Amino acid sequence: MTTTTLETVELTKSFGGVHAVDGASVSFRPGRINALIGPNGSGKTTFFNCVTGMIKPDSGSVTYRGHDITGKAPHRIARAGIGRSFQLCRVFPRMTVLENMLVSVRSGSLVGRLAPARQRGDIARARELLARVGIDHLERAEARDLSYGQQKLLELAGVLMTDPETIMLDEPAGGVNPALIDRIGGLVRSLNGEGRTFIVVEHNMDMVMSLSDHVVVFDRGRPIAEGTPAEVQEDPRVLEAYLGV
Repeated sequence: MTTTTLETVELTKSFGGVHAVDGASVSFRPGRINALIGPNGSGKTTFFNCVTGMIKPDSGSVTYRGHDITGKAPHRIARAGIGRSFQLCRVFPRMTVLENMLVSVRSGSLVGRLAPARQRGDIARARELLARVGIDHLERAEARDLSYGQQKLLELAGVLMTDPETIMLDEPAGGVNPALIDRIGGLVRSLNGEGRTFIVVEHNMDMVMSLSDHVVVFDRGRPIAEGTPAEVQEDPRVLEAYLGV
């Protein structure tokens, strides 16, 4: 049994003279709720983008369940079993909630994505997942008419359409009211209880510390500490990164 689900070795990505990810070697635990935290600008989202194929790293490697996925296209990484959300919700605003769900499992043009889905049982699965996140009553609403928190729930449900083993969430609580933050946290716990691994980037420390059981702390593009929530809160390197003390 592997002791890591996702591992990077000396992962590096620069933009001009800025080292957004600077030789980052990180291991995330399978079956856990892993958190990735750090001050603004510490490289967390760029790290996510390198891992999931949104941008190609300059050097280093990414391994998932023992397979090298470095620099592979996003759709190939998704097929390997990794799903992700984005810091800013990526939904199709003029499409209905249900149509957004169907698009998430189809390839090709938007028209081509929708028609075959109706013949493959995807609608039933989409409705089941919408009910699970609590927005099934909105399936005919256009995504642009949802609150931002509801759009976050739609995005999570869309990620689940591909049945990923590992889910990477980029600021799931960002811009969301407290009631929906609690709902998102409950969904993460429930899905984790079913065996899914999570890697969560989040600035809401209350959510991170109550939800996660393994925390990696980034600063200046690389990990500076890791451990349980209690351990990282007491680590002087973490205090220095956040507070400059």
